[in-house]
Amino acid sequence: MDMADRGRLKQHLISWATAAPLAGPAGPGVGTLVLADAAHIPAVTAAGLVGPRTLLLAPDDGTGDRAPAVGYQGSLTEPGDEFSNGQDFFLQTHAYAASPFMTVFGPTVIRVFDRHDFEAFLADADRALTEGVFPEFLITSSVLLADPAALSGALDPADGPALRLYADRNGQLSTSPTGAVLGTVDDSLDTLTKRFARTGSGAAALDAALPAGTRAEAQRVRPFLARYLEAVGALRSLMARGATGLRVSGFGFRLTPGLAESGADADLADPTLPIVLYGQGDEQAYVVAGSRLFAVDRRAAQALECLLATSGEVGGLVPAAEVDQLAELFSRHGLPLPVAARIPAAAR
Repeated sequence: MDMADRGRLKQHLISWATAAPLAGPAGPGVGTLVLADAAHIPAVTAAGLVGPRTLLLAPDDGTGDRAPAVGYQGSLTEPGDEFSNGQDFFLQTHAYAASPFMTVFGPTVIRVFDRHDFEAFLADADRALTEGVFPEFLITSSVLLADPAALSGALDPADGPALRLYADRNGQLSTSPTGAVLGTVDDSLDTLTKRFARTGSGAAALDAALPAGTRAEAQRVRPFLARYLEAVGALRSLMARGATGLRVSGFGFRLTPGLAESGADADLADPTLPIVLYGQGDEQAYVVAGSRLFAVDRRAAQALECLLATSGEVGGLVPAAEVDQLAELFSRHGLPLPVAARIPAAAR
């Protein structure tokens, strides 16, 4: 397998596990389709689920040609198992609750397989919020959490049968191996898409792992979950660049004196807002805004976290001049200020 093929495989496996969009135009067929049984290759092909952009993966026992599928050994759906392309790429799958006790040797997907896993996920999120401590295994650069939007309750317009599907050994199709059944290998993409729209992306990803009501109630009392997972992603990205020991604004700590005591926390309910990270006793801080990452000084970080936490009502927490400087900084990076500052005239 050359580098281009290996890169394509990695991109598709990330998309299949997390519902991340694939690069390039959609086109006909499913983006990534994983079969648990190669006997279903003719059915999914006849149903029109395999198109020019599709990466079709099927078990390879070495007894025959798997075309148009790419053969694999192992499993992408069993906790503790490993997927291999038979050459140079391996991907481990771990259950969430067991992950703190597992050694990560390479690319790894962490899944919530049942209520026990979900409770462990929630406990980690709660600890991050109150203590600022994030699970080390989850912020490791080689680890990905499967179905993050379904776990947090965030909307995920990219997800659906056109992006990813899994067919179990009985030929039942779902977007995730822990999700609700949407149909069979004989169903068309149009039929599956209509059923997905009725089912909902969260149920389609997790209903086979735990009851929808359990998930919904946990998300209702934790509106910060989507923000928490964005923070996990930011920490993972910075760790890959060698930046460790960072705190995340709003999770256990604030950088600006008086901000935590004010109780302002509007940023915690909005995962789309930039994330402020900083080290202890370090003048440098970081801002993650979508796919953008840039370093800032502590004053800019303070101005930004105040702006986000107060929905622009910074009051006397930060000087007006520093908010103006923050706006100039964002402008230099080609970004608008995420929240409009409302500063009393007397403070200017």
